[in-house]
Amino acid sequence: MFSELVIVLKVIELIYLPSDFALFVTLRTMNEVKPFKLVFLFEVPDWLRGEARCRLAEALDSAITSLVTAEGYLDFLDSPPTIRIGPVPYC
Repeated sequence: MFSELVIVLKVIELIYLPSDFALFVTLRTMNEVKPFKLVFLFEVPDWLRGEARCRLAEALDSAITSLVTAEGYLDFLDSPPTIRIGPVPYC
């Protein structure tokens, strides 16, 4: 069992996230079976550090907040999703 569901996204995928209706329907269904905390982990290149990373975090937070409030896609969650920013893993 899990208490936290982490969705790993590349920065470019942020553009498509608000229109991925199937994802939000699936998340809602999963949450009905077992409630969880949702985490969006955005993988960014190493060169996006410092102030650039902070600005990216603010932009991502704004995008996720609009999904919760304006679109209502995540209104089934007990708490707002968490946003984490991590490095792109090397292969």
